[in-house]
Amino acid sequence: MRIAVSARIRKSMGSLVEGMLPDCTIDWLEDMNPEDRISSLTAADIVLSRNLVGDLTKEELALLDRPKMVQTTRTGVDHLDFSVLPKGMHLYCNSGGWARGIAESACGMIIALNRCLREQLLDLRAGDFHILGYHQKLLSEQTVLIAGFGGIGQAVAEVLSPFHPKLMAISRHKPQSSLLAESFTMDRWEEAVRQADVLVLAMPCTKETEGLVDGHILSLMKKDAMIVDVARAALIDHEALLQHVKENPNFHVAMDVWWQESEDWPKEGDPLLAFPNVIGSAHNAEMSSTAYKEALKNALTNIRAFMDGKPVKGKVNREEYK
Repeated sequence: MRIAVSARIRKSMGSLVEGMLPDCTIDWLEDMNPEDRISSLTAADIVLSRNLVGDLTKEELALLDRPKMVQTTRTGVDHLDFSVLPKGMHLYCNSGGWARGIAESACGMIIALNRCLREQLLDLRAGDFHILGYHQKLLSEQTVLIAGFGGIGQAVAEVLSPFHPKLMAISRHKPQSSLLAESFTMDRWEEAVRQADVLVLAMPCTKETEGLVDGHILSLMKKDAMIVDVARAALIDHEALLQHVKENPNFHVAMDVWWQESEDWPKEGDPLLAFPNVIGSAHNAEMSSTAYKEALKNALTNIRAFMDGKPVKGKVNREEYK
């Protein structure tokens, strides 16, 4: 097969691509002039991209209904404007490609919140040394509900399992895993949320899931529960969460994702961060020295499975997104 690689990775990862697809013709678009790029995309069986909008021009994007598969190395696709992408495009996200780092970050956030590390740090900085008085917990005494049980959700369950919490998961299709004590479909969302000490959000942000955690859902949660969001901030109603954190000092929140990010980040920061029961990171939970290589290998493995007629992951249904 002919693979057009639009991601600019030849220098850093070219040997990995060629090593995993030795029987393919690889076209490195980064080395081609505009005319040859068009010819390659027209003839390609598969396109491998890092960021469709950044990698390809508007004219090139219009050709993406021709390949049998368009594989991206990114997991989330909610940033894409599907109105400018061809309707016949066969798009596959990198399901599970970044899962291990995200799962370890989620675990670290849960432990940090359980041990009230930010509250203690602020007290120590203020000159107050309190041995007692913090609302500290063990994972082994908690029920963790993982919302979304794809690659990331499954990895979160694997990383948390040695700490022996009660693990539950919820998704559109009932999650199946020997690590789970209980699983639910989304029609039982309220029932599941009521039971959770920890809610880990690991699902894509679609038309169905945007704003899923609103004021009503927050009101159903335990007053000393926590939310860890390693998926998309838009899954949560920001104003409702802010009000809930104000009114419930023992309710903890950890955010790796935000409603405004990068160039749009408020100069004064997100108001949630004013509260000692909130911690956060800069949408980099997946990062490590090996993260991109592992993610690329996952995407290439999916391409290999597609070529060999084996089950593939991450087929995107554009109707689920705005």
